[in-house]
Parts: sequence; C-alpha cells; structure tokens
Amino acid sequence: MNIAICDDEPVFLKQLHNRIRSMKIPDCEVHEFTSGRDLLSFYVKGMYEVIILDVEMPELNGLETAERIRQIDKSVIISFLTNYSEFAVQGYDVGAFRYILKNQPDYMYTKQLNSIIDECKQRFRTFTFNNKNLSFKFKLTDILYFEGHRRKLTLFTLNGELEYSGELSIVCGELLKYNFIMINRGILVNLDHIQNITKYDVVLSNGRKIPIGRIYKDEVVSRYLDYATGR
Repeated sequence: MNIAICDDEPVFLKQLHNRIRSMKIPDCEVHEFTSGRDLLSFYVKGMYEVIILDVEMPELNGLETAERIRQIDKSVIISFLTNYSEFAVQGYDVGAFRYILKNQPDYMYTKQLNSIIDECKQRFRTFTFNNKNLSFKFKLTDILYFEGHRRKLTLFTLNGELEYSGELSIVCGELLKYNFIMINRGILVNLDHIQNITKYDVVLSNGRKIPIGRIYKDEVVSRYLDYATGR
C-alpha cells in the first residue's frame, strides 16, 4: 500500500507519518510532500492508494490539489486534514472519503486512520476464481452479491452476472472478513451496495430486493449500522 501525505507544516507532517508507521500496516510505503505542487509534479494514476491532504496550504490548497488529482485518478482514496469542519462540504465535490480534524484526541486519529486503511483494503482488493479453465478477477467494490445453490455459484456484479462451479462456504471463508454478510442461507451480500433494509428485504444499489432470512435479520442490521457509521 502506497500512501502520500501532504502538509506545509513539517512538524505536523512528521507526526502524521509517525502515526501511520505506528499502525504497522504490512507492505506500506508513506511519502511526504510539503505542497500540492510538489505532489502533482510527478503524480501518475495508480501511484498511490491513499492521499491525505492538508486543506489550507499556500499557492495550491488541498481542495485545488484534489481537483487536479481527480482529473488523473478517479479511484485513489482522498482524505483531508483540517482545523475547521466547515470545509467538509467542499470536499465531497472531489469524492473525499474522510475529514481528519487536527485538534482532536489521539484515539480519534487512530479510529479515522484505521477507517481509511479498511476502505483501502476493501476498494482495491480483488476476488479471483476459475471457470472452465479460465481465471476471472473482480474488484470487491464491483460485486453486488453471490448466490449459491448446491455446487453452483452465481456472481452478480455492477456489469452483469456469471455462473460458475463452486461452493458458497468457500467464498464466505474468504470474504466474510471484509464487507460481506450472509442475509439468508444461500446469499452473500456486499455491504457496500446495501441501500436500505426493510422489514423483509435488503435493497441493493441497483434496486434489486433480496429477502432476509428471519434468523439473519438482527446480525444484518447490526453489521450494516456498524459499517455505515464507520464510514
């Protein structure tokens, strides 16, 4: 995982670097920049999974830097550092994932940085399987849900569906540790794509309704609330 942090205050830049390093993220590289222009001078799409920008920087501020980054890279996770929460609304124009207030307790820094790293793991992780001697790979964020019946699985994605031979229990063993949850005996759903939970159904981002098994309902609601508030 490659992370860029950009702040014109060297002391705070070093503090943030040390905070991230103390999290002991496997295979993580953290690069420091003291201006938006410095970061943009050699930026290439896919270079970083996460960029944390100070909002208030001279010449080119964090919001302006993020706008230019978004012209190059739509998928990188962008979060902002700021002393003032009112900048948050502007950040949504560039798809900001998180705002980190500088004047907050240490435990809040840790919580927010962890949420950024968790989002990164989910957004850039892929699911790979074989079907008729061919190998397929999908980003987890593109997967809506899996439906299993006996030894057949149907994978539903944002762009269509694909049936292949496999067992739902094996998929669950791989994906339940991420943002996936069983909503009935044969269906594993991506929490990223749940739009609403009704009395009897889960409504997905594509409008599809899937019934919730009675014995699964409490856990589905609990996991979804934890997921939604964590974002």
